Amino acid sequence: MTLEHNILDVQDFCVDYGYGESAVRAVSDVSFTLGASRVLGVAGESGSGKSTLVYGLTRLLRAPGVISDGEVTFTIGAEGDQRAFDLLAATEQDLRAIRWSHISIVLQSALSALNPMRRIGREFDEVLRTHDKNSSKESRHERAIELLAMVGLDADRLDRFPHELSGGQRQRIMIAMALALRPELVIMDEPTTALDVVTQREIVSELYELRRQLGFAMIFITHDLSLLVELADEIMVMYAGHIVERAAATDLYHAPRHPYTLGLMNSFPPLHGERKELSGIPGTPPDLKSLPAGCSFSPRCAYAMDICHSSKPPLVPVDETGRLAACWLHDPSHSHSVPVELARKHVRGVEAQ
Repeated sequence: MTLEHNILDVQDFCVDYGYGESAVRAVSDVSFTLGASRVLGVAGESGSGKSTLVYGLTRLLRAPGVISDGEVTFTIGAEGDQRAFDLLAATEQDLRAIRWSHISIVLQSALSALNPMRRIGREFDEVLRTHDKNSSKESRHERAIELLAMVGLDADRLDRFPHELSGGQRQRIMIAMALALRPELVIMDEPTTALDVVTQREIVSELYELRRQLGFAMIFITHDLSLLVELADEIMVMYAGHIVERAAATDLYHAPRHPYTLGLMNSFPPLHGERKELSGIPGTPPDLKSLPAGCSFSPRCAYAMDICHSSKPPLVPVDETGRLAACWLHDPSHSHSVPVELARKHVRGVEAQ
């Protein structure tokens, strides 16, 4: 039996904006691994560090963004013929060879990513020709038609300009282009944010089926946790540049352990089930230039204790499932009762006290 290997290994990764004493840490000490063919969801509010994290990992950060610490190893190839790349030490030539061929990215706004002066067919042709200069124009055209069919679009879209397509069609085209060279890792940076709810669900369902067919690993970034439950194997929640909770997708969604995760869940209405009042998260995300002492979420947390305002909680296992959370509520050394909302157990698709 073939054992699954880790395609991405990230250790103590940090990103700053600016230099010297004026630098602001946007991503702090993030560590995780991603197995081949697995899906990692990354959730959090705007400004939590989600996009900065993946742009840093892929060396796409723009100034004044600076990778200040950490290790990032990307492994490609089948078992017995694997090659590991240190993405932080890779040369520009190495990165050009890896991007699109092995790592591709779908941006939040397809209208901004696509050239408004080019027909869709020319966009596909350029991607395919750049990475296979010996390919013929006819073979590239056939491949473009095949890719469009994979995301449910007809071949006539190749003759259209981006403004002639709907938002959902443009985003499907970006997904098809990301899959053009059969990469091992696809990064989705909030690809459904600007779309209506029905189109969001359609694209998530298509991604699920494409991943099942093609076997690529995926990092899916969003602020809507409900989107990740049906797509991700594991979810990582970020706040103020830190991981505050990480767990299997269904465990985290049905039984959160961090108050911030609970707040994110209560910020979006469910598509099914009983109606309920949305509580959301009070206040606003902190200024990264002057983070509060202790837990960064404590000023907005309804369950904050004295220690939360003075000491930063470590990211540690908090239950028998092995999930990680950075919250003093689960520290056994403190005499307090964990709120029922953060003590539920998720068993076979149901919540249990």
